[in-house]
Amino acid sequence: MITFTVFPRLRQNPNEKNNPYIENFIASLNREGESTVINPPHRNPLLSILPPKRWGDVIIFNWFESIPDFKYGLLQTVTAICFVTVLKLAKKKIVWVLHNKKPHNDGYTGMKKFLMRFIVRKADLILTHATEGLEIIRQRYPQASGKVHFLHHPTINRLPRQLPAENNILYDLLIWGTISRYKGIHEYLSYLRNHPEQHPNVCIIGRCASASLLKELQDKAPDYVKIIPESPSFEKLSNYVACSRFVLIPYCPDSVLSSGVLMDSLSFGAKVIGPATGSFIDYSHNSLLNVHTFKSLDDIAVILSDYKKEKASLVGYRQFLDENAWQYFGSKIIELVTKTK
Repeated sequence: MITFTVFPRLRQNPNEKNNPYIENFIASLNREGESTVINPPHRNPLLSILPPKRWGDVIIFNWFESIPDFKYGLLQTVTAICFVTVLKLAKKKIVWVLHNKKPHNDGYTGMKKFLMRFIVRKADLILTHATEGLEIIRQRYPQASGKVHFLHHPTINRLPRQLPAENNILYDLLIWGTISRYKGIHEYLSYLRNHPEQHPNVCIIGRCASASLLKELQDKAPDYVKIIPESPSFEKLSNYVACSRFVLIPYCPDSVLSSGVLMDSLSFGAKVIGPATGSFIDYSHNSLLNVHTFKSLDDIAVILSDYKKEKASLVGYRQFLDENAWQYFGSKIIELVTKTK
């Protein structure tokens, strides 16, 4: 039995939705029968892994380089560096999941770069969900190129029984998910205001990171853009996807490699428009899926016009989703960890 410790594992706040990635990750490892995750959730990410009784044979770090953005980030950064050093002395295997080119939030740039170099050096295994992640490691940290492996971001099959009829389409573009600065939504709305000849029917649904950010969004939005400042359930989200031609993910490409919003959108059978970066590029080349990429905001209108009548294949989406389901992810992790010396 291989024991795992997964970071960060946060206690569920009843008033908020946690990122489901970590809990799905843990469930996938626990479901294998040959491994188990031993650290419990905690309000503080580091405190969920610090006592030695919570140290598994393998420690998996997600978003390690973003620790400076946590509460008491400076203290937690120093603690994390010391902790990883001790883990190496204790002969624990360390896995780092590279999710982004760099942390989404600005600030502490030098410290974050140091943490990336540090965890690359200390990790026994590096995982990434975008083939561009392989190149980033090979170019920036060539000494670690033998430690990095690509695994598809796992997902869930939520496909409808049939695709929506044309007369059920209400929106050209659906933008969903927590509204944060790095996601490029404000830039896209400013672009629409500056291009009055374009007037796609746009629906934005998601919880905003702050009231000021929401106000800024509402001030920039043209009249034809509908904003719903709430976090929808997956059941409700499926209805929004069903009445939209495309899910638009207008993320700024500077930091993004892989995207949970992309994978969840594909899980509903959505046609997706996203930036020409990371896993968006990977899946734009996948014949089973309907993913289109833009290099500039001008491209979005062109894609919408050229592929407006394009139909997604439920057979193709089902094949992709079933092959990359969460239920297989744990066994892939175990196989890679077992091979790592």
